[in-house]
Amino acid sequence: MRNRPWAAEIFLSLRYLRPGRDTVGIITLISIVGVTLGVAVLLVVLSVMTGFIDLMKEKILETQAHIQVFLPGGAPIRNPEEVRRILASGGVRSAPITSGNVLLQFERSLDPKFYLIGLDSATKESKRYLDGALKYGAWPSEPREIAVSLVTARRRMLSLGDKILLHSPGKLTSMIDVDAAGSIRAKAPEKVYLPSEFTISGIFLFNKFDFDRSTVFVGADDASELFEMPFGSASAIYGWVDDPFQADGIARSLRGKLAGMHVRSWEESNQQLLGVLAVEKRMMFFLLVFIVLVAAFSITNTLITSVYRKTREIGLLKALGAANSTVLNIFVFQGFFVGVIGSFAGTALGLTVIAFRNNLLSLASKILNQPLFPPEFYYFNELPAHVVPGDVVLVVLVSILLCSIGGLIPALRAALLDPAKALRYE
Repeated sequence: MRNRPWAAEIFLSLRYLRPGRDTVGIITLISIVGVTLGVAVLLVVLSVMTGFIDLMKEKILETQAHIQVFLPGGAPIRNPEEVRRILASGGVRSAPITSGNVLLQFERSLDPKFYLIGLDSATKESKRYLDGALKYGAWPSEPREIAVSLVTARRRMLSLGDKILLHSPGKLTSMIDVDAAGSIRAKAPEKVYLPSEFTISGIFLFNKFDFDRSTVFVGADDASELFEMPFGSASAIYGWVDDPFQADGIARSLRGKLAGMHVRSWEESNQQLLGVLAVEKRMMFFLLVFIVLVAAFSITNTLITSVYRKTREIGLLKALGAANSTVLNIFVFQGFFVGVIGSFAGTALGLTVIAFRNNLLSLASKILNQPLFPPEFYYFNELPAHVVPGDVVLVVLVSILLCSIGGLIPALRAALLDPAKALRYE
């Protein structure tokens, strides 16, 4: 025994843990089930939250530039090629972008919430994911061609070859004048503003609902004409790097070379959103760990009952020379083994649920006859999940620790029993 520390304690704790037909065995089984469910829920929620964060980052990287360069107040950049040369010296692939808000009109239907992006050869080369997003037709390559999303096409009943009108807010506001008294009048009544007519050449889908719902693409020259931009200028320079998670450092290094211009990485542009998601994940872990804590209290209740039922056995052990620490370890190990069994069973259950999450989600949606995660609110078409080994280890260790602590109180009572009184126990 001297060469095998805790061997006797482990043997007796496993013997006491063995399921029987009495009430203690049933309560022990319920405690293990409680730990199993708590660990499974924790793993599923943390994996889904991590999947949401990862998928959100992926969609942001697909629909936004890694680095954006623009002038204060939205002023046009009149020397985009010079800015691109500076970006290229920092290992950044770039493209001049002409973009802005437009009003889309189809027949008599008007939608004011659209963001237009002008595409040119440099943009198409830099945005390598564009071809993967195109579902039908082609990206605009001829004058007066436009690409709309599949979401917009379905909502407005549009198809390839249909004609739509684009209104420029700048041109619309240039037609009216507001004096100091608040009166509105036409600046030049004899002039009539006509919207620009475009033909749908392509239909795309990035599977990010907020972007797909409100974005259209046209040629770069058409965008410059629509927004009345100076010839050869751009509203911003978009840049892409090989490792987007190094974009922050690259942006900082470029700020000194581009004095007077804003240089912003994608993480800075979405700092608030990504921060909220990270806080939500931590809060989920903090709240759901209470499920395991409740199971730990159940273990405490089980072991207290076990101590009362085995009082004479404890007295006999102490009469035969067992130290208080030996008795203490027996019941602490019981809580530990309940935590280990429950944690590994919960891990297996959680990983199984994660693997079949979308099947379960589809089944639940059919039963309830409604989507559980509408894309217009959650932006994605399926439930993402990413199992992080560090999260699994953390959940398992916390669960085992709580269960071991749960067994500490009854273990202390057992260790402090007087063997003479324990042997007289009936």
